[in-house]
Amino acid sequence: MPKSNVTPYTTPTLRWKESTKVHQILVSGLAALVLLLTAACGGSGSDGADDPPRTTGPDPSTTIDEATTTTNTEDAVRSAYSAYVAMITRVSSTTVDPNDPELATRMVDPALSALRTRLSTWQSQGEIWVTGDQTRHDIQSVEFQDGGLTAVVTDCIVANDTRVPVGSTDVTLPAPKTNLGHTTMVNQDGAWLAQSTGVDQQWEGVAGCAA
Repeated sequence: MPKSNVTPYTTPTLRWKESTKVHQILVSGLAALVLLLTAACGGSGSDGADDPPRTTGPDPSTTIDEATTTTNTEDAVRSAYSAYVAMITRVSSTTVDPNDPELATRMVDPALSALRTRLSTWQSQGEIWVTGDQTRHDIQSVEFQDGGLTAVVTDCIVANDTRVPVGSTDVTLPAPKTNLGHTTMVNQDGAWLAQSTGVDQQWEGVAGCAA
């Protein structure tokens, strides 16, 4: 295996669950991930039933502003998540460089260290990822926590990526698998960064959330 182009990067060895490229790279196994499954999904009722005709309602312009802010924030999270996935695809299918400068602009620990560990391993083994012809992402929802500073993105991923030696010209893609996963995005100085991720459900073929 070629090793002359290895970029040194030392982190603890981790064991990984094989799934999609994104989730295989980033599943951290942290107990804290359990907390992500408790994302709030309820609504709220109105207690303005007392003497409704005389109750002063919220300023319509304020309500519109709040709704617009929420929509804009969700759009920002979706955009940041999509950019992060695109970055993983680019790095893992080209340089597999654990010190790629974009990594720190899209991610924070533990996800950042986890990705660097995997990239370093693949680089030392002379391997890259080939993106499958059926691979796609479909964001299902964005749920906010911690006063709007944390967002949990639920993504339905169909993938038939494969890992091959650098320079391979005859690549056989595997059958697709479908994963329903979640990624925690945190807001730091106005930027949404990927912090951790996990797989909630997995199906063989194009199934489940993608059916």
